[in-house]
Amino acid sequence: MKSNRTTRSTVVLGCLAATLAATLPGTHAAGPQDRAVAMSRKPIAMDPAWRQQVLDVPGTFVRPTSVTAEGDGGTVTGADGVLREGGAAATLTTTAPRGARLVIDLGVLAGGYVELGVRRASGAPIRASYAEARQYLGPDGDADPDPGGFFHQGRTLGTDDDPDGRADVHAPPRRPTVLRSPGLRGSQRYIAITLDGPGSLTLDFVRVRQTTFPGAYDGHFLSSDAVVNRAWYASAYGLDLSTARGRRTGAGRDRPWVVMDGPKRDRTVYAGDLQLVALAAYQQGGAYRRVLRDTINLFACQQLPDGTLPATSLIDVPCEPGNPGPPDGSPPGFEPPGEAGKVRLDGFTLLWVVSVADYLRFTGDRAFVEPLLPVARRALRFFAEHAPDADGGLFRTADYGGLAAQNWHTPDRAAGVDATTNAAYYAALRSLARLERSVAGDRDTAAALDHRADRVRAALIARLWDPVAGAMTLNTEDPRRDHTADANAAALAFGVLDRERAGRAIAYLNTHLSSPYGTLTTRHTDNPYMTRYISPYVLAQESLGRFRHGDGAGALGLIRTAWDHMVRNGPGTPWEEAGADGKPAVPRPGTSLTWGGHVGMAHAWSTAVPALSMNVLGIRPLADGYRRWAVEPDPVDLRWAQGDVPVPAGTVSVRWRRGTGDDSFVLTVRAPEGTSGRVAVPLLGKDRTIAVNGRIAWQDGRPSGDAGRGAHRVGDTVVFEGVSGTATFAWAG
Repeated sequence: MKSNRTTRSTVVLGCLAATLAATLPGTHAAGPQDRAVAMSRKPIAMDPAWRQQVLDVPGTFVRPTSVTAEGDGGTVTGADGVLREGGAAATLTTTAPRGARLVIDLGVLAGGYVELGVRRASGAPIRASYAEARQYLGPDGDADPDPGGFFHQGRTLGTDDDPDGRADVHAPPRRPTVLRSPGLRGSQRYIAITLDGPGSLTLDFVRVRQTTFPGAYDGHFLSSDAVVNRAWYASAYGLDLSTARGRRTGAGRDRPWVVMDGPKRDRTVYAGDLQLVALAAYQQGGAYRRVLRDTINLFACQQLPDGTLPATSLIDVPCEPGNPGPPDGSPPGFEPPGEAGKVRLDGFTLLWVVSVADYLRFTGDRAFVEPLLPVARRALRFFAEHAPDADGGLFRTADYGGLAAQNWHTPDRAAGVDATTNAAYYAALRSLARLERSVAGDRDTAAALDHRADRVRAALIARLWDPVAGAMTLNTEDPRRDHTADANAAALAFGVLDRERAGRAIAYLNTHLSSPYGTLTTRHTDNPYMTRYISPYVLAQESLGRFRHGDGAGALGLIRTAWDHMVRNGPGTPWEEAGADGKPAVPRPGTSLTWGGHVGMAHAWSTAVPALSMNVLGIRPLADGYRRWAVEPDPVDLRWAQGDVPVPAGTVSVRWRRGTGDDSFVLTVRAPEGTSGRVAVPLLGKDRTIAVNGRIAWQDGRPSGDAGRGAHRVGDTVVFEGVSGTATFAWAG
């Protein structure tokens, strides 16, 4: 009997232990609900490994990481001496002009003044040549060798790099000294040092004194995919390089920093580039908000009498915030440089309006935006005056005012009703409506602008959507009736297309324009309205548009293909453009752009940052200045991701991870005090029980308890409203 009682007691205790294990969180046999509760009590910590991804070189100088000796018309001894200042030195002796040379690899692109530490020199002049890509490192660097080329000998449109060039020749100094390039050299990873004849040079060091904006990276990103991570940081560094500081300023103001199109060549500001680039900059660093303000402001005092803005702007036009003045053109002496002053880029005027509205959304800086409203209104008035009823209210690109019509892909033909320009027109109308509503408080005007936007969208689909092909058409005047990448990417990114048409446009891009290196601009090799190549600018829009319409897999696939190719086959940053063959050269036969090496291999508009931070992390403003925000992550096929986005009140942080076989999901959101937002928790294809900070908040397809108050299902997510502070959401099973 004693033995039986012992057996029964053992069974009872075993059943009790099993019951407790199934109900107490943290025990081995805990069920999905208890696992979710336990996981939601443990916020995901930030992984500091993101810092190892940053390409920015701290400090004053960028120094070499390696050096090689080339050529047989001389000798090189102690080449590694140039890698360390103050120690052993390299000696180069030449017996013929440029007979031997030292090739310096900085490891990353660097912008600034090139400095050579010379201990001794005699004989022929010292030549230093600069190139972004190793294959273009000639005697004149990567400058265009064609005397008729627009960028011959490294010519730029900028003023801060005078005298410009991609090579410098120095007389041999009589005593030890530091030779500095006479002008700023915008971007180089490779530097060749040689002599222009017989002679000798003993060189202590080579370095670049940096002049670019020092990115703080208080915004950052990291995920389970190394290729995606490289795309983010390569893009971010491309933006850092594409900055410059103006030389002139108003009384009491610091010299302003601005964002240019690229560091090597134009060195001027384009409003069309800026709209996309700004979306990246807001994610990268809080200090960029001031840079973007001053960049946007450059155009405010240069409005032409017809309401449009110059095609491009010098970096140091003296425009004071708060006083754009009348629309009477650029201040005397600050007109657009050279050939840029002879063309129109009307689509960029539209994108400037979009940039102003975006600036308000991301910064909340009403004081800066309000004086720009008259400029934006005059700009949209011009487009209304050139959008005839015969075209359904669509803008028709033409040579207004005696200036040649162009668009973002200069120098292709642009005249006609252009799909990309009118997608920007639609976005600008929506943007001005937001400004009228939130800044001017004029709901009637805002409603009228929204009505015009609806009309433009309807006309754009009616005129340029091809239902047979399932894609947007480039231009009404294009003899090819081409379905180009830009026409479809802009329609996707700016919300012109509904979900059904968006799906068809994405399918068209996948089947007709995909390549091993990214989406081609066109299928044709002979269309005067579009050169065939790959534009990372369009790819950046396309990635945003794909995420917007639920194709996160396609967006990440594009980033993994195009950005990975550029980073691995270049100096480590995304390029301005690429040929259909994947090479960094896009000759334009029949123009001065025949060489191809003019292509910038670091370019601000070639950015993967917005797609990743605003979608994989899912951080976006819902109210001006992120007073209200959204965190709506799209995991796609990633296992985990984390990142910070700087906002005016502090930082919004997101960390998420999914379990093996999607058996769990944890999301931690941290937001600054005084803000609140909306968090969408991905369900990954099944209904789940969700816990928040240790309490069940969603169960059996509906809210549960106080923690779930206001929660609701949206597609494959559960959305929680009014989230503030730090919150961890979790589900299991």
